[in-house]
Amino acid sequence: MDIKWRLSHTSKPALKASLPPPSSFPEPTFGPESLLPMRTPDLESLFAASADLGSSPDWETLYPKILKMALALVNATSGSVMLVEESSQRLAIAASENLPPAVVNETQTRIGEGVAGWVALHRQPLLLIGPIDSKQYPKSFPKPDQIASSLCVPILDHSNPNVPELLGIINLARSIGMPPLTANDLRLITAFATHAAIAIENARAYNQIRRRATQSQHLIEVSRDIAKSLDVDDVLTSIMERAVELLSAESGSLFLVDEQTGELEFQVVVGPASQKLLHTRLPAGVGIVGLTAQEGKPYIVNNAQTDPRHYNQVDNDTTLVTHSLLSVPLIDKERVIGVIEVLNKKDGTLFDGADCDILTAFAIQSAIVLNNAKLYSELRRSFAETVRIIANAVEARDPYTAGHTNRVTQIALAIASELNWTREQMEILEIGAYLHDIGKIGVSDAILRKPDHLTLEEYNEMKKHPVLGAQMLRGISALKPMLPYVLYHQERYDGKGYPFGLKSDEIPIEGRLLAVADTFDAMTSNRPYRAGLSQAQAIEEIVSRRGTQFDPDIVDSLLSACSKGIIQPIIE
Repeated sequence: MDIKWRLSHTSKPALKASLPPPSSFPEPTFGPESLLPMRTPDLESLFAASADLGSSPDWETLYPKILKMALALVNATSGSVMLVEESSQRLAIAASENLPPAVVNETQTRIGEGVAGWVALHRQPLLLIGPIDSKQYPKSFPKPDQIASSLCVPILDHSNPNVPELLGIINLARSIGMPPLTANDLRLITAFATHAAIAIENARAYNQIRRRATQSQHLIEVSRDIAKSLDVDDVLTSIMERAVELLSAESGSLFLVDEQTGELEFQVVVGPASQKLLHTRLPAGVGIVGLTAQEGKPYIVNNAQTDPRHYNQVDNDTTLVTHSLLSVPLIDKERVIGVIEVLNKKDGTLFDGADCDILTAFAIQSAIVLNNAKLYSELRRSFAETVRIIANAVEARDPYTAGHTNRVTQIALAIASELNWTREQMEILEIGAYLHDIGKIGVSDAILRKPDHLTLEEYNEMKKHPVLGAQMLRGISALKPMLPYVLYHQERYDGKGYPFGLKSDEIPIEGRLLAVADTFDAMTSNRPYRAGLSQAQAIEEIVSRRGTQFDPDIVDSLLSACSKGIIQPIIE
């Protein structure tokens, strides 16, 4: 049973608004002040039970413990602890003893209806012996045949003496053949309920502290993620995964606002509908997320299916049904750039102000990530453009290799994608591939522009360009990761390459990859002294050198990229 317990968070109950004014509450027949007439053994049992309750700060164990102690105090044979289901303001069973499973799963009692509903409404304990008066307790269930007597006691928080807050109901019963429950038993359980209320409030405070500590830890971890990665997708996904976990939500989404259309795009989606929703769009101003984006303020909606502002189309397109949601804006420099939304708490509780605070903190972190990523992207784009200009300047000295650098870069990226390289590796590869022939600056024009085959002496001069290029870039710290592409792209897998004659795994993977890409483009390009090969011919030639000139794994990745059409032929 998906119970939405109000006691799991701190908001005051909406129930109070539907109650009679305090003056109309009947005076309790029994209360904490009536302890004096109780017997000494009962008092001793009460104080022992109360002391034991204080050691149970966890929700899952507290309610069964309250019930077990109450049963023992009055020697009852069956019973339950009921709590308020927040979304419907009904009483449902949180812990039970000797009750049929169907009763536990299906019992839903409206406030004011039946015996438990009457006790919840009037805050007054009841002792029942014999048949139940359906006129006094409307819509009450008939007492089961095996029950001889029962009592029903409210668990009240008296911190507000004018309108005590209802925390729950204790129901206890004795079966046929046992002595009936007495007024003294009712006094005892009423007094015990006061101590149970204190234990519940202590558990509430404990869980709040634990929750805040968990939230703080998650925020620290997210901050660390931001510090160590500038991959916006990875960091935003991490933020959403932690937000969904922390708020016990079924799913969550991060939307970005399209500045041109105002539409909201699903940028990150965590949950069962992630593949279907990712990168789809919502119309501008539609739904709760649309309102959040337009107004720049958070929204909590705990009755989404009956709220006219909720956009049902997403529910219709997926298997997820939205019951409750929390939506907060992503703000950068007083401008809403997106929205974070989480849906449906797994534990059945509703979203509250504390949840809104933590999701807002995640939204602040997300905005920082987006801003940093944007700055990084702009810097990287500027850096890449500078590298391309330099590469094109070098390439312009050799009219026979126009476009070679750009083609090699695209071929290398396609191969790396088939090898499942990371985004960071791909970014380094892109710059390294553009710079791989930078050392040709140190080679004379007579050699670079020669329209015929090179002599041995000229070839030996050309073979210096990897080392020359590495020497040029070695003093630039930002380009250090790109050096293997420059230095090793002319090495061969069988050790017959240059400048060092390395072989197999002695050659860094960067050099082995670029060697295949560089040679493949050279084979498919026209030269003054020969025509280029078709892609099929070049592939056949590359395959014939698999394991000798080229790394077999790199060759296989090239073939895979070509078969998928990722690498387009230059010459048909």
